[in-house]
Amino acid sequence: MSLEAASLVVLATVACILAARLTYSSICAFSVRTPNDVFPFLLKVDMEALNGTFHPEVEEHFRASLSAEDFRKIQWKRIHLAIHYCNMLSNNARVFLGWTKYERGENWKALDPDLQGMVLSLRGACAQCRLASFAIRLRLRWWLVRMTLLPFAEPPTFRTLLRFGSADLISFYQNATALADAFSRVYGESYHQKLVQAL
Repeated sequence: MSLEAASLVVLATVACILAARLTYSSICAFSVRTPNDVFPFLLKVDMEALNGTFHPEVEEHFRASLSAEDFRKIQWKRIHLAIHYCNMLSNNARVFLGWTKYERGENWKALDPDLQGMVLSLRGACAQCRLASFAIRLRLRWWLVRMTLLPFAEPPTFRTLLRFGSADLISFYQNATALADAFSRVYGESYHQKLVQAL
């Protein structure tokens, strides 16, 4: 099989997988996400653990105190943990986006301009968070492939993720949760407390 034919097969396979995923997503998408559909679908994120996972100083401690082989094993697990946290942040941002869509479709005229601005800001922060999460997950997954294919090479460092927006990802998420927290007060203190507990 020639290189061109192999490339076409790979591209066709990827296109089929993406088409199947998009079809599934459109057929089985979540219905309208009302305010009561927000907190049951949120994943609780330990912000201290999240920051520790991405912070380069933690990595430097492991690098200095462990053998090269042990550090490689720890780094492999940290990369998986970072992907896990990216998935969690992306999930919560998607839930908030569904909420903003509901507010814009159902309650928009009932909201005063300040609350409308808050909803728009929440939507923007969630979109930024999801985009940053996607980009960082791609990078992390590439690291896993690289570590598998090049076991003799130095493990990748989380310090380079700072250039790819790992700090921005956390900042976007914190901004989104702060906006969601503030907007949730519109639905009363009981609702606000449920949201805070879910986060």
